Amino acid sequence: MTFNIVTLVLLGTLSILMSLEFKKNELPRKVIAIYLIGSFIAQGIATIYWYFGLNNLTILHIYSLFQFIAFSAFFWSATENKTKQRWITVISGIVSCLLVINSIWNESLSDFNSMGIFISNGTIVAYSITYFFEILGANLDSKKYLIVNAGVLMFISESLVVFLFGNFLKEVALIDQAVLWYTHISTYIIFLLLIFWNHAKLKRIG
Repeated sequence: MTFNIVTLVLLGTLSILMSLEFKKNELPRKVIAIYLIGSFIAQGIATIYWYFGLNNLTILHIYSLFQFIAFSAFFWSATENKTKQRWITVISGIVSCLLVINSIWNESLSDFNSMGIFISNGTIVAYSITYFFEILGANLDSKKYLIVNAGVLMFISESLVVFLFGNFLKEVALIDQAVLWYTHISTYIIFLLLIFWNHAKLKRIG
């Protein structure tokens, strides 16, 4: 519960900080702000469900789609390569449709969205890696979201492993579940701190 509260406080604080200058921020920062606000709302609802002993995995299915679209929009807006933007648009549209189909007909809304997480997170990892290659040797202005991208790659890669085996984890010892989930939440907190670092850095250099 303590980790959930820390995460909510960080999400709420970052949402406010990133929204204060929303209108004058460039598109990638606006996308990050929207992602943080949506994550704060989803995390808050999931925590309430958990507190009252309700199954909050339905929220995970919805949040997985939201997170995928948000990160796809971030990488689309962070690149200046028009061909890459077109590919991201097409691939993200197809994957989004697959996520909806998977949640409706394949994986129950009351279970982990393992296949959906594998598809969406795997795609985001590919976007992140191509972004790293794109900015190699680029000017400093093109590298302004390098820290955020590093955080995305770290967090999404870790999430891919945890949620891919989500249904299996329900069968292992509680202590093993706790270690894995605390590792997952800790990784997410580090990711949020990297977003804050990137925000402070961009604000300092104007």
